[in-house]
Amino acid sequence: MAISITSWLDPALKYFSDQSGIPVDQYSSQVGGEGIANVLEMSADFFTKGWLNRAIQGGAGLLATSYAVWGKDVPDRLRRELLAVGTHELFRVVDVKPGEILEVRQSLSDFIASAQAGDWNTALSSVLTTPAEIQAAMGGLIPGGPPPAPQAPETPKPSYVVQPEMKAPARAAAWGKYLITG
Repeated sequence: MAISITSWLDPALKYFSDQSGIPVDQYSSQVGGEGIANVLEMSADFFTKGWLNRAIQGGAGLLATSYAVWGKDVPDRLRRELLAVGTHELFRVVDVKPGEILEVRQSLSDFIASAQAGDWNTALSSVLTTPAEIQAAMGGLIPGGPPPAPQAPETPKPSYVVQPEMKAPARAAAWGKYLITG
């Protein structure tokens, strides 16, 4: 029996593999490998940050890809699964946005400075997600989560001074007001 990490998906993906014309073992290898890579990525993103996050994902990608390419007696299906996982993780490392470059650089700088100073709490909090950060990310989903965001004070409604009803000035009696001479 060949080793596989995605064979359990075969029954669920059979319809789609039939529709696409791709054999179910190949279809499941690709879809399952991507799914496993996404779970690994989410786990790494949840617990680590900065340079450590990139190092863990790069290491996982290198391991999976290396074993798939150079491993001895690796079944074809497992090779495909590992290639899907490995390439996903490696592409995640090189797909960097400008803000992430600054975050990784700052994380590395903070880690080195804190480690040299012997401040391991600060060093580790620069690469590991702190309990406070996890609570903030989870919001109200976990007991003891952060308090609700403060509400902005209610803006007082403008008060209007009620003016007495303005009436047209009373007209003087028009009769005899004007003297018409001729």
